[in-house]
Amino acid sequence: MKTRGHEITVICTVNSPLEKEALNAKLSVISIRKPARHYAFLSAWRIFLKLKNIGVQQIIIRNTSDISLAASISFFSFKRIQIHYFMELIFHEKKQQLYRTIRYSFLSSWICSLQYMKEKVLLDTHIDQKTVCVIPSALDFSHIIKLNKTDARKQLNLPENPVVFGMIGRIDRKKRIDLAITALSLIQRTDCHLIIVGEETPDTPDSYLTELQQLIQEKKLAEQVHFYGFHSETSLFYNAIDALIMGSDFETFGMSTIEALAHLTPVIATNTGGSKELLTQFPFGILVEPGNPSHFALAMERVALIDPENFDSRAFQSYFDHQRICEMIESRILSCESMR
Repeated sequence: MKTRGHEITVICTVNSPLEKEALNAKLSVISIRKPARHYAFLSAWRIFLKLKNIGVQQIIIRNTSDISLAASISFFSFKRIQIHYFMELIFHEKKQQLYRTIRYSFLSSWICSLQYMKEKVLLDTHIDQKTVCVIPSALDFSHIIKLNKTDARKQLNLPENPVVFGMIGRIDRKKRIDLAITALSLIQRTDCHLIIVGEETPDTPDSYLTELQQLIQEKKLAEQVHFYGFHSETSLFYNAIDALIMGSDFETFGMSTIEALAHLTPVIATNTGGSKELLTQFPFGILVEPGNPSHFALAMERVALIDPENFDSRAFQSYFDHQRICEMIESRILSCESMR
């Protein structure tokens, strides 16, 4: 948004990764101590005064834990500061309590990245339906690097001819990496490999990575499963694999899914949530039953049958293009003209 001519101020906690990235990007930053999750009125008042002083009129939030704080800022400004919530995670229970309804009434807009999310919000809250809209998450396609599979695998020291599957994202129990490892063992083919790109969430004590390594040893897959750690640039991996595996029992949206499709890499994912909607709207992969390693194994064996000619990459790119999405946010959410 800054490159499009908007003045941007980032509100973040002191010494956070976001603060570091914002300062590196030479953005204006308001650093605060981490406020309470609910009823942080003093923190809200202090932030409101700073925002009023610099003339901020719009706030964009992306985390449910920030709704209470942002609603209080809107209250102190008599709603002159508008709050726009871009929903990242779906909730699985009703949010119809009176205090939540009051809190949501201070939101000027509630933006969902997929249609099923909007339907869920309208069903499980008492929010004004005119507040809720669908604007897809976006990709900057100028950052998509296309390499042929042979060169990509050579750079990663992967065998050239075997079938290679990938899981790209953080190492977390919810991502069900264990499911993909078990499915790989069921295929019983030594010419199938799995690469895992990502790392554990910092400061989150868990034994999941150790459990995965033990599972790999038990299934005798040490030569077929490869860990690559965290990489900020992932085009090389998408170009190297034959298919991306999204093993989560439920994926709200799945940025990895649209990143894979942008690289013309098919996706094997569970037939739920965001994965279901994305691969139904842009069919280039296989949807399977959640939590079923046998179904994943069958899909992995069928991935070679997916015909890339059936994928409308032009329509896909047009739909998720970040410039188009920015224009939608400017006109529909911020009520301003594009500054480009």
